[in-house]
Amino acid sequence: MSLPSVTITELDGALGILPTTAGRLFAVVGVASLGPTNVPATFASRRALVAAHGDGPAVEAAALYIERYGRPVVFVRTGASNPGSYPAGAAVVFAGTGTSVVSVDDVGTAPQDDYEFYFEVVDGGTIGVDGITFRWSLDGGRTRSPVTALGVATSFVFPGSGGTQINFAIGTLVGGDRVTFRGDAPLWSGAEIASALDALFDTAASWEICHVVGNLDATSFDVIDPKFTGALAAGRYRSWYGHTRMPDLGETEAAYLAALQGIFSSKATVHGSLCAGAAKMLSSVSGRIYRRPVSFVVAAREQSVSEEVNIADLNLGPLPGVSIRDPKGNADEHDEALNPGLDDARFTVLRTWEGIAGVYVNRPRVFSPEGSDFDLHTKRRVINLAHGALRAYFVRRLNRPIRVDAVSGTILEEDALEIESGARAALRSVLLAKPKASGIQVSVSRTDNLLSTKLLNGSARVIPLAYAEFIEIDLGFLNPALQVQTV
Repeated sequence: MSLPSVTITELDGALGILPTTAGRLFAVVGVASLGPTNVPATFASRRALVAAHGDGPAVEAAALYIERYGRPVVFVRTGASNPGSYPAGAAVVFAGTGTSVVSVDDVGTAPQDDYEFYFEVVDGGTIGVDGITFRWSLDGGRTRSPVTALGVATSFVFPGSGGTQINFAIGTLVGGDRVTFRGDAPLWSGAEIASALDALFDTAASWEICHVVGNLDATSFDVIDPKFTGALAAGRYRSWYGHTRMPDLGETEAAYLAALQGIFSSKATVHGSLCAGAAKMLSSVSGRIYRRPVSFVVAAREQSVSEEVNIADLNLGPLPGVSIRDPKGNADEHDEALNPGLDDARFTVLRTWEGIAGVYVNRPRVFSPEGSDFDLHTKRRVINLAHGALRAYFVRRLNRPIRVDAVSGTILEEDALEIESGARAALRSVLLAKPKASGIQVSVSRTDNLLSTKLLNGSARVIPLAYAEFIEIDLGFLNPALQVQTV
């Protein structure tokens, strides 16, 4: 026997767009070094989060949100069956005149986050003989350790890295020699991220946006997005942010764009945003300046503002602690203002503005198909509010008496108006008290045979706010003496 229910079918394409919260928590799902897996827990303190889950990319993303915006997160640690690695193209780069060959010991060691390993010799000497000193870094030398003695050791383990070790062959190191290489963070499998999301959706905590931390590919995209589609059908209205891999060392803008298009061109969603590129940002855990996917700051800012706010608005200010330029002011990460293309490919990216300091979101794009009404994450959040309000109202209309006309057998007009009035009031309370939409419309069918089918059809529409993305102004000189004078 079927259960009484309310079904809301979401429409897309009604706006004809051409191609081109305070009460709910931020959810972060991803890899961490400590704690139980698939167990959602709420943290309002960065210190408590780190004590429970150690470090790793997901901890960094959650700690950033807590520290920057002073709000709690729901955190879910995933499994990590894909260990950290030293990717192709990230081979050890040695710059200097020493004769010792330096190599990464990749047997039994692996990075536990995305690190830019850096080893700089201060005082040179012979390997195995006391006297060599150095400084090390996990963020490419942007934050360096105090001067440290190598002693007679023939290897060095980077502290706090998860055990990454470099080995020194017999030979010499000279002051100023530098060793650099990159490591990739461990990553969940498709089954592991699916289990973590299932646990998140099952929690009683009220969350809105989920930041899925970990490099998405076509396969994981197809695991993640259906979770949100299914949740919508079950009356749980959520959205997600994720990110692609960051650009490789030496990878050109054109090559990076082509690679991502090859992976994601056939993918689309109306529930989530997919970020591309990278940025340097201050860690809320270690104080280092790590290179991170831009979703770390974009997803956090999205959750920090009211649903109707477009986070591309410059009046929100620049993204705090974020840089996409080197110390000389030259772009060293993707800047959509300088190298457009990723935005047109539907990715959410960062940009700068001429004459305005800081880094900004270009557009909070939903990775939606061409022509979708859900071009901005803002609209997804607003329609989710409408979903929740309508469902909360209509589930309380189930099984309540409805009068029908004694002649036609269809709903009595007075009852139809009362139902519509109640639904409009529900929408008005969440969308119009503080304008999050331009208007609302609700109607129920006057022709349904309720006595036979027990089905009442209806429709609801939200007229969204508009966001001007192009402004054109004519500017010129004016000579008042040549103007026609009115008497």
